[in-house]
Amino acid sequence: MVVICTHEACTGCMACVNVCAHKAITIIQDEEGFERPSIQQNKCVDCGVCQKICPINNPPTLTSPLQVYSGWAKNEDLRLSSSSGGAFSVLAIPVLQRGGVVFGVTLNKDMQAEHIFVETETDLYKLRGSKYVQSRVGDSYKQVKRILLQGREVLFSGTPCQIAGLRNYLHCDYDNLITVDLICHGVPSPKVFDDWKVWFKRSFALKDITKINFRSKKTSWIFFHLAVIGCTEKDETFEYEGKYYEDAWIRGFLRDYFLRPSCHQCKFTKIERCSDFTIADWWGYSGNSAQDKDYERKGVSLLLCNTAKANSLFVKDVMTSFEFKKHTLEEAKKTNLSLSRPFARPSTRDAFWKDYHSMDFMDIVKKYMYPERLKLSTRIKIKYQKNCLRDFILKIVYRLEKYI
Repeated sequence: MVVICTHEACTGCMACVNVCAHKAITIIQDEEGFERPSIQQNKCVDCGVCQKICPINNPPTLTSPLQVYSGWAKNEDLRLSSSSGGAFSVLAIPVLQRGGVVFGVTLNKDMQAEHIFVETETDLYKLRGSKYVQSRVGDSYKQVKRILLQGREVLFSGTPCQIAGLRNYLHCDYDNLITVDLICHGVPSPKVFDDWKVWFKRSFALKDITKINFRSKKTSWIFFHLAVIGCTEKDETFEYEGKYYEDAWIRGFLRDYFLRPSCHQCKFTKIERCSDFTIADWWGYSGNSAQDKDYERKGVSLLLCNTAKANSLFVKDVMTSFEFKKHTLEEAKKTNLSLSRPFARPSTRDAFWKDYHSMDFMDIVKKYMYPERLKLSTRIKIKYQKNCLRDFILKIVYRLEKYI
């Protein structure tokens, strides 16, 4: 076996690595820092299983959502500690209370994104919150199958391509499996993220970074604020919060320079899904009640029930702990572009990577990731505005840039 799928199409779901009985497939990092499968020809027996299980070659069955909701966790602390309205935790907690297992992504001690599982509510915090970098799946699919065969309930959360990889790996649906995907903007390069961390520590004279929150709600939910906690070289506590229009990592992520190539041709950026549930932010939410008025600070989730199993679980597990409203599919599509199509490959992406391999990362930040470049007329207009109005205007300017 020479090629599992094309280089550009490979999502890095690692279903092939998990399924190979001969351990002939290892994981390598490509020149852009993305994990890819590599076949060891001396171990490969040309059985073709890896090609058959690849969700790019054989996409799983997709279903159109049966119900669409917006809402938030009634538990205020749960809502505020989540990236949007807390839908993930509302789905996960009942599974843990029944003795089940929840898989998701955490940042490990080296601040690298990886899939792990938790078995207690106390540990669920590790999986909460967005991680704007591609996670390492490792042997998670094998772990899921082992736990399912023990008869325990499993909730597995990840990007749509990871859910597709898991479903193909398992071959069949399990009554005790719940899958949750997220509406994905695209996954940034782990290598660029590692370089950003080194640059960040050097810029602020830090000895270590102990926590990264990609979606801090300290100031606002509707803006992308990145928060970092660390330790200075003098052993003092360091805290940082970068607004989305001035933080280097968020700027680079939203400009799509270092997303995985497959993200720009993603087969899963559509209303039809391969998971039981789909979760995301509900952008543009508006409400009339007193409870609705503080959504800009606290966050609102979009929740799609894509299967009969999801509908049943919503009634069983979600309704009592989730403040929700029903919506249409068209309303949902308006709130998230990735329910309709992937983000286009930037015309400057090749230039970014050419410079990345020849320039110091500090120069990469200056050229591609920071600061926000606004026209002089725009800067004059917002100069004397209050901070909240300035943030709103900048957000509109950025969103317009995506369509111009």
